[in-house]
Amino acid sequence: MNQLAQELIERISSFLPIEDLRNVLILDRKFRYAAERHSGAFAEFAVTERNSADFLMRFSGHRLLYLREVTFRPDVSAAYDLKGNDNDDRLFSRENADEVRERDESFTRQIQYLFDTLQLVEKQAGEYHAPGRYRLTIYNPIRRTENEDVCPHRYMTSWRVQLLARNLPPITSIRSFRIVSNDSKGYEYDHPPYDPYGYTYCLRYNESGMQESKLDLRILIDLAISMPNLEYLGTRTGGYEWCETLDEDEDPCSGHFEHDWTGPRRDARHDFAAAVTSCVDKLPKTLRRATLDFLYPLSRVTDYDHGTLFPDLVGSNLTHDPFSTSLGILCNNLRHLQLRAMIDESIFHALSPQNSATSHTPWPHLELLDLMFHNARPDGTWYFQGSDGQGDVARGLPVTDASYPPHTHTQLDEDMDEFFEDYIRAGRQTRGKDNHEFRVAPHANLILLLERFARSAIQMPALKEAVIWSPIQGQDVYPERPMGSQRDLDVIWSIEYAEPWSSFNARPTRQLDWAVGKWRPGKELHSLFQEIGRAKHGDELAERWYQDDEWEVGWSLYEVEGIAKSRFRNYGKCV
Repeated sequence: MNQLAQELIERISSFLPIEDLRNVLILDRKFRYAAERHSGAFAEFAVTERNSADFLMRFSGHRLLYLREVTFRPDVSAAYDLKGNDNDDRLFSRENADEVRERDESFTRQIQYLFDTLQLVEKQAGEYHAPGRYRLTIYNPIRRTENEDVCPHRYMTSWRVQLLARNLPPITSIRSFRIVSNDSKGYEYDHPPYDPYGYTYCLRYNESGMQESKLDLRILIDLAISMPNLEYLGTRTGGYEWCETLDEDEDPCSGHFEHDWTGPRRDARHDFAAAVTSCVDKLPKTLRRATLDFLYPLSRVTDYDHGTLFPDLVGSNLTHDPFSTSLGILCNNLRHLQLRAMIDESIFHALSPQNSATSHTPWPHLELLDLMFHNARPDGTWYFQGSDGQGDVARGLPVTDASYPPHTHTQLDEDMDEFFEDYIRAGRQTRGKDNHEFRVAPHANLILLLERFARSAIQMPALKEAVIWSPIQGQDVYPERPMGSQRDLDVIWSIEYAEPWSSFNARPTRQLDWAVGKWRPGKELHSLFQEIGRAKHGDELAERWYQDDEWEVGWSLYEVEGIAKSRFRNYGKCV
């Protein structure tokens, strides 16, 4: 038995069922290693402060090589959320500044503990074995509210949870890292979403006694720079920024409790930009793939009245969105990128016909690009307008000191608390309000974004496939369908490029697919898109134009997400 090569033993063990793997476990060390690997018993571990000793015992050795995913769920519940009494004034008021900081300190302590534990495992295993190759998944922190007396203002908060300490130890074993919301088990845009714990950021439908706290966006960057061998970066968050449109006279949750204050929302975007620009030299040089979804779940971020005045999340003193610009920097060395965000054209490096040959090449290694942009722009303007031009705005609402939640209970809060008691806890049903949805025609802002996209794509030497798209809906698209919270999301506005493919079902030429309804690009913009891939693959190009009546068949939101899931199926999975 000792004469068998380890490779042969691994091959044999790969065919054995679990019961037989248990039988060979004690044959010798070679079979033990193989049985442990192929059993899957050491592939995943959910780390907590209570089981960290078990984690150290299991993986401080050769088993670190078998580990494929570590998960961590921070809990920022306060003591008075769980027990408290009627004499505790904090139960009936908003969080003050000290309490917000206590929550940040709790989260920071938990993250520090997690990284210290992961580093200790590496140190204990590293003397005899190479570093592991696992994915770290951190979920947005939850807050349990078991005390029924706790005021909703305390946990439906817009203040982002901050990471106060950024000197975390480096973890060389992490090859894939993501921060995601708690409401789905999978990550690659699964249908339907799976809800294992019932966590939610929506007060109206929450029956679990748990709420999801909002993380400052820069935490994704602050943690990633402590992973020198990182190959994949992912996030899935942001649905809390949009509150479902309901009749505020009958549902106080929608307009008061659940809405996201624009001050912390704007600051989170700027914090992310500051983290990228200040840490650009520290970003892992190994980073090659990313799925950055800041619009999850999509059903929430598209359910709004098109006449809504959106906030200016950029600032009147700036001409371009820092968040978008920083995404362009972060993604510069990627090969695969799937992005969903509210962006402007500054995500693409500015290229003009005069300087495109000598300018910095944008995203020089990018092969696959799936970019979904929100209808609304960061400055409060829009990419789409009504078919007769309605809905144009010069700039969004300014963010001022009044755009931040108060740290003390106000008279309005007390009035809304009474509403909450009468309409929600009394068991009354809320009703949806039909949204006025008319933004289906491209605005001049969209032309600028498409031009930047095309000019950049022309300069990407490795580009194989690229799609830029946005979900749109409105009475002008399907007038016979009811508008409201129950209607389908079924219209995709998109332009997709694909290079020639010489394989089964070969695509002999470059291809452009236009799902843009009756709209047609101007001559200059059309020529730019036709130029994508020409230098590499020649002049031949096939173009397909999908008309209105074909959208529902071939370009539904469900199918586009299915295509994206297939195209990026291996994102975030460790080798």
